[in-house]
Amino acid sequence: MNTDSELALAVLQHRPTPAAAEESLARMEEAAASASADGAQLLVCPEASLTGYNIPLSSARSVAVEREGHTTDRIRKLCLRHGLSLAYGYIERDADQLFNAVNVINPAGELISHYRKTHLWGDLDRSLFSAGDGYAPVFELNGWKIGVLICYDIEFPESSRHLALHGADLILAPTALMSPWTFVADVITRARAAENQVYFAYANYCGPEGDLNYVGRSCIIGPDGEELARASDEPQLLSATLNKQAISDIRQSLPYHMDRRPELYQPLS
Repeated sequence: MNTDSELALAVLQHRPTPAAAEESLARMEEAAASASADGAQLLVCPEASLTGYNIPLSSARSVAVEREGHTTDRIRKLCLRHGLSLAYGYIERDADQLFNAVNVINPAGELISHYRKTHLWGDLDRSLFSAGDGYAPVFELNGWKIGVLICYDIEFPESSRHLALHGADLILAPTALMSPWTFVADVITRARAAENQVYFAYANYCGPEGDLNYVGRSCIIGPDGEELARASDEPQLLSATLNKQAISDIRQSLPYHMDRRPELYQPLS
């Protein structure tokens, strides 16, 4: 049985189902059932997992959903049925704007976190989305403090550092990482975990979507930068049990947080 010092985490890697919300919801249901049966308390799905990511603007407008609405209510019920929390990406509609967003819903069916991608990647993101105007607050789940980023956000060290300085024990990163940028999944995820001494959960697609080919390589990384679980380039449900003691141990042996000198960093902003 998990205590507040532990968190059973699952990360879903799957092939895209662009503009096919019903298929996406069915997959989410299946993954939640499997993760819950294995004892997971939190399941993380990829970027825009619900709606698809690399789709034309007309399709994005037709499949986009509001932060709160009928689709969210269906996912609330899914979390209630399976007794776990779920972090999932989707295209969010807000008036006439679209955002690349993530919701986190807890086992009671409550929406406990909402984040809009702040760093837009290339013409693809900019042709579809408005940028979020700030990081979401770190939230608490099962005694753990958790932050959320989306894909390209993690390639800016300031993003993960911001969440770590606001107390995050774990950073969730739903993503849609395509070829040839495999080094982001293999190297940057480990660097962000190690330099901030937090757990890191990276949920990617695998296979093609339009003209993109996703590399997979989803992972769960420990606060020392070591891999706890790593996917290949095929669909997979990863799992790991996180323990806060590992965070305390690494911060005692390598006191990065204590040894920071913020007065030197002011010119960075």
